[in-house]
Amino acid sequence: MEGILPLKAQQEMQTSNLSFITKARKFSNVESKFFRLNGRLFGFVADDLEEKIHILESHMKGPNGQHYTTVQSMIDFEVANNITKVKHTLPSGSRSLLRLHRGLEFILEFMGRLGKSSDDMRSSTIAAETYKDTLSNCHPWIIQKMAGLAMYMLPSRRKLFETMCKHYYTHALGLLDSVVAAGKPIYAKTQDIFAYHNLLDLP
Repeated sequence: MEGILPLKAQQEMQTSNLSFITKARKFSNVESKFFRLNGRLFGFVADDLEEKIHILESHMKGPNGQHYTTVQSMIDFEVANNITKVKHTLPSGSRSLLRLHRGLEFILEFMGRLGKSSDDMRSSTIAAETYKDTLSNCHPWIIQKMAGLAMYMLPSRRKLFETMCKHYYTHALGLLDSVVAAGKPIYAKTQDIFAYHNLLDLP
């Protein structure tokens, strides 16, 4: 896409993504906790999320750290220097953040559907449907099969709430809504930036 973003849009994205690594870590912690709580089959996903955060932190502490203060500045820098697809040595920040971004989409959508469902709904069914609509599109066949098995083993909706939030059931419901409400604006802004630069399909 040629040209630059309108000034107002640039300002909104810069402002909304200040200290983006802090936000990324907070939501990565939510994602990682969810995957670890739901068995060893999801453990590899949690490890991958933590690795991506480490990569972003390494970029921030590196010689070009000044370019990694916001999502917009990071992607502008990596696009200009043609390093968005780098996988070896220290993978690109764009590629690493995109993996976190996809995980966040799954978690927010799953939590949203979980909060709106009834007590007699199976969390495994909700997770499987959410996965099919989100992350499965980015995973190879073997990962899809492993994820399917892990989701089949999810506990009941009530038990999952209590395990994830460590609070009484009704309180857990309220916390779930808060997490989703806080995460959606971050997801939307990041999605806009990646889409503008045609980076949503980075390998």
